[in-house]
Amino acid sequence: MVKVLLIHAGKVPHYRVPIYNYLSAYLNNYGFSLTVISDGIQPDNPHVVNFEFTAMPLSTLNIFQFINRNHTDIIIDYMELRHRYLFPTYLVAKLLMRKKMVYWGQGLDLADTKATIKNLAYAIEQGMCDAIILYADHLRKYLPKRYHKKTFIANNTLCNEYSGLPTGTTPEIILSRYGIKTTKNIICIGRMQKRKRIDVLVKTMQYMNRQDIGLILVGPDTDGILDNIQAPNVYKLGPVYGNEKFDLLNAADVYCLPGAVGLSIIDAFHCGLPFVTEEGDESAEIMYLKNGINGFIVPRGNISEMAQKLLFLIDNNSARKKFSEEAKKEILENGSIEKMCAGFRDALRYTMGRCDFTASAISAI
Repeated sequence: MVKVLLIHAGKVPHYRVPIYNYLSAYLNNYGFSLTVISDGIQPDNPHVVNFEFTAMPLSTLNIFQFINRNHTDIIIDYMELRHRYLFPTYLVAKLLMRKKMVYWGQGLDLADTKATIKNLAYAIEQGMCDAIILYADHLRKYLPKRYHKKTFIANNTLCNEYSGLPTGTTPEIILSRYGIKTTKNIICIGRMQKRKRIDVLVKTMQYMNRQDIGLILVGPDTDGILDNIQAPNVYKLGPVYGNEKFDLLNAADVYCLPGAVGLSIIDAFHCGLPFVTEEGDESAEIMYLKNGINGFIVPRGNISEMAQKLLFLIDNNSARKKFSEEAKKEILENGSIEKMCAGFRDALRYTMGRCDFTASAISAI
């Protein structure tokens, strides 16, 4: 078995645990033994950890000792520029210990794609590694062309096992549990942050001025983004997790997030919700949104256009059903956990100098 070490900087978030469980089992079938090290796992993790995991304070010395002790062959770099041990780890692992290195991430800071010094640091990091794994194919444009040959795609996704509403449960029953009385509902789930521009969503609700349409906001609000929002038919539910979150998604009609899309689109599409967002904030996961097919991308700050698209989906049952089917199809075909894992497999095979990686990987080069 080829020993692979994934260095996950910081604490592993809850949603990553099922991903690493699946990735570990998948890679094992191809001769790769995966171990993950990090500063720990986020508190109150609800998932069983089935992958090899070691919690430790990450530092260059600790990483070096772990690599040496466990005879690691390949290191997957899931570190960030802000972590001071990143480049020292490359120097020790790559240059001194002669280990193979694989970069995994977005390629650069998507919130600041023109940051010259930061982009230079990314280029140096990616130049030192033996292979690059990107979250999405469209992110290749940010890499120097000389790196494209060693670049592989592992579409950023989630390991979702939710199978739908429990038998005998209807959307109306789910909504009634939270005191939601509106017959049509727009939903937005996640941490309530300024960059997500929830205020635009609320203004759109006010612009539509429809008593039968509700806005369901789900997630922690530690920054107090929702403190001054008291609009009619706006339901602030706070954090909701697990199957209860997916039940709410299944009970809603449309998902809307004006700000950066992120992983929320995966859960929305898994539950068949058309997705509406604004242009302007690039994310890896925007690859799943096909404008006019499974959702809409409207001009930034155009409240009337956003309202128009939302009303089109809410009031046109046949169109909404078609968009819903396309959303499910997209995430099944391109957002599957198997497809993500295949990207890792092909990158690791390439790193080992093997020529037996799949045709899909070859065609991507």
